[in-house]
Amino acid sequence: MIKEIKPYEHVVQYYETDQMKVAHHSNYIRWFEEARVDAFEQIGLGYKECEQMGIMSPVVAVSAKYKTSALFYDTVVIRIKFVKYTGVRLYIEYEVTDKKTGDVRCVGQSEHCFVTPEGRILSVKKNHPELDKKLMEYMEEES
Repeated sequence: MIKEIKPYEHVVQYYETDQMKVAHHSNYIRWFEEARVDAFEQIGLGYKECEQMGIMSPVVAVSAKYKTSALFYDTVVIRIKFVKYTGVRLYIEYEVTDKKTGDVRCVGQSEHCFVTPEGRILSVKKNHPELDKKLMEYMEEES
C-alpha cells in the first residue's frame, strides 16, 4: 500500500512577482524544493538528519512546464510523487495548482542522486536499508 504525502501550500509573495503581479517562473523551482523538503520531513527522512548520517541528495536535473500564472497573494498547492527510485537515484514529479480554483499552474520533474559528503555515489539501498524501505513505501507508479 502506498502511503500518502500531504500537499505543500505556498502563498505567493510580492517579491516573487513581476510588475504585473505574476509569479516569476524561477520561483516554481524554489517551490518544488520547498515541497520536496516538506515531503521528506513527512516521511521521516528530513534533509538535516540525512546529512548528519552522511547522505546528500543533489539535484541532477529539473524541468518545469508552465500552464497558467500564479499571482501575488494566491495560495498554490504543490503535490509531489516519487515516481522512480533505484537505490542511488530518485525521480520526483510535481504539480502546482491554485488552491481556490484548482487550475494547474505548473508541472515539473526533478532527478536526484545520493552521494557522500565527499561527492561519491551512495547506494541508500545497500548502506541504509531502513531509509530505502521508507522511500519504497511512498513510491507511486509512473503514469
